[in-house]
Amino acid sequence: MTKDKQTTSPLYILKKYRLRSIARSIFSHVISDTVVMSYRKSGRTWLRLMYAKILQDQYNIKKIKLDTEYMTLFKSLPNVMFSQGGSTKTENNVNFQKIYAKKKIILMIRDPRATLVSLYHDYNSRKVWTEPKTMSEFIRDEKYGLTPLITFMNNWADECKKRHDILILKYEDLYLQPETEMKRFLDHINLKADDTNIKNAIEFGSAKNMRKMEEQKTFNDKRMLPANKDDPNSYTARKCKLGSFKEELLKEDLEYITTQMKERLDSFYDYTQSS
Repeated sequence: MTKDKQTTSPLYILKKYRLRSIARSIFSHVISDTVVMSYRKSGRTWLRLMYAKILQDQYNIKKIKLDTEYMTLFKSLPNVMFSQGGSTKTENNVNFQKIYAKKKIILMIRDPRATLVSLYHDYNSRKVWTEPKTMSEFIRDEKYGLTPLITFMNNWADECKKRHDILILKYEDLYLQPETEMKRFLDHINLKADDTNIKNAIEFGSAKNMRKMEEQKTFNDKRMLPANKDDPNSYTARKCKLGSFKEELLKEDLEYITTQMKERLDSFYDYTQSS
């Protein structure tokens, strides 16, 4: 998919997305001033839970919502929406760079190898495809696998080079130094938070607590529900361990993805230097 094929045509968008989803997205777009953008399975739900907890504790907001822009609606606080930028759909041509051109943006990124492994388990557990796929087949699938992920990341790399005001938030950095990265995130959106509330939010967003919330249906929202409660791979908080993709990928698949990253992924991302 190339940028010249992308579109913001309302007709095209209506055909690609359900009406209810569109209505909610349009309203969120209108009321928000900031967008957290990422490909699927890059840690966006984790970040939104921590951010929502900070909003609740720091600003005495009664109820946590996954759509955080509704927590701050009609308040003198930044309205932050979280978007997958079309990565929920295959062969998506909507130009989200143009749609969000006037928004403050945080681009959340994750090692493509880890993203692919997590995405495979999510697709597999939710029966996205009619015919069973192995991990190897999924990775090489032009519709679902590595190609759309690289296209997405390259398109946003181009946008980052143009704008220079987009905050890059790496999943790996957030994992290793959550307090530091959460403060970077909060500074970028101009939101104040006490250190204690930041620490509480990090604990709230821990893998253990996320799994507990999924099991207990805390939000009763498919974004925080496992596809199969008996399948640990179907939870949003799955392994939550850096580098676990090396344990799950066949050697030839790991080598294939890494080679493709070095050849096709924009050097803007230092993942291309990873072994």
